Amino acid sequence: MNNFTFYNPVKVLYGPGEVRCVGVEAARYGKRALLVSYADVGFYGDLPQRIHGWLAECGLSCADAFLATANPKLSEARQGVAIGRQEGVDVVIGLGGGSAMDLAKVIAAGILYPHDLRRMIRFTHSEDGYQIPPTDALPMVMVPTLPATASEMNPTAVITDETTLRKSYVWEPSCLYPKVSILDPALTVTLPAYQTACGALDAMSHVVEPFFFSDEATFGNLSLHDHMQIGVIHAIYENVEKVLAHPADIQLRGLMQWSATVGLNGWLTCGVQGWTPMHQMGHVLSSHFRATHGATLACMMLAWMRFFADRPDSARFVKLAALVFGTNDLHKAADTLEAFVRRVGVESRISQFGCTKADLDMLTDGLVSVSFGADGKLASIPPIDRAEAKRIYELAL
Repeated sequence: MNNFTFYNPVKVLYGPGEVRCVGVEAARYGKRALLVSYADVGFYGDLPQRIHGWLAECGLSCADAFLATANPKLSEARQGVAIGRQEGVDVVIGLGGGSAMDLAKVIAAGILYPHDLRRMIRFTHSEDGYQIPPTDALPMVMVPTLPATASEMNPTAVITDETTLRKSYVWEPSCLYPKVSILDPALTVTLPAYQTACGALDAMSHVVEPFFFSDEATFGNLSLHDHMQIGVIHAIYENVEKVLAHPADIQLRGLMQWSATVGLNGWLTCGVQGWTPMHQMGHVLSSHFRATHGATLACMMLAWMRFFADRPDSARFVKLAALVFGTNDLHKAADTLEAFVRRVGVESRISQFGCTKADLDMLTDGLVSVSFGADGKLASIPPIDRAEAKRIYELAL
């Protein structure tokens, strides 16, 4: 593997009932909290009120920013920043899945950010100097309720500019790591089956992607990475249907929650790939068709496998197919994965989002405008050009 520097300062509290510690943990960082969650928090019952109570017991007051929608938007972040500044908050708490936690991160940085919020996000990969990353953020406590993105243990946030339909990210280790994340699997037992499955597929894609796009020629010996990555993939793939069959099983829920966190907290990619071409393509589907993020990644995993099925440079794809699906035939592996995706109730084709062949140029243009570099390619191994990207979208129909 290549040289690397690893840093992850997030304190993790794991276990049923640990959410009651939110006040104790937040009190280490402030006196006035901003609770960031979904625009509709009705499905949480009295959890927001209980969080207010636990905060009050520890001497914190709390304002609410219930703003997040699926694929959170810049307008929601702007509203949250305004609320946070007006309320004089000094600590931010994110309650929810990736959408709520990512919004909480942008708000926590945005409250201190001196520029237009749009400049914080990397909405182009081809224009040097466009993005102005944040240098500071209010301390954050995360309470994830949907295992998927690992936003609770990484310094990344994804957000959409609804005026341009560009969806992209900010990655900033200097200030966007949460201080504390409370992983309470009891908070996930009432998740609907569809959200549970989409979250699992999203988490799985976070590990499949670096496996596909790391190779020995570029990164050297990958034996440790391969074993760790395949282990996490197996843990998710082999247990999703068990979770769906036994949704109240705390041990199964906890397994999925920790697997999702490990999938993108940095452990599995030290010294290897940092490119996310499948995610870049999925982001365009989310922003244009309001498709659920995990479902877009299911479609893109399948499309990339089929794209490489008849190519000579498919060694990493074939290796994963053999280790996970028991075949060297990528077509058969993709068919097996697609059958699995359908069994757990998630879309496996982008036509199920409403996409048609007439939309392929629009999708490709959206990908090029945000994610292609100055070299006119999408970063991956090997780099992908526009025609190849369009073909991958076509295979996903």
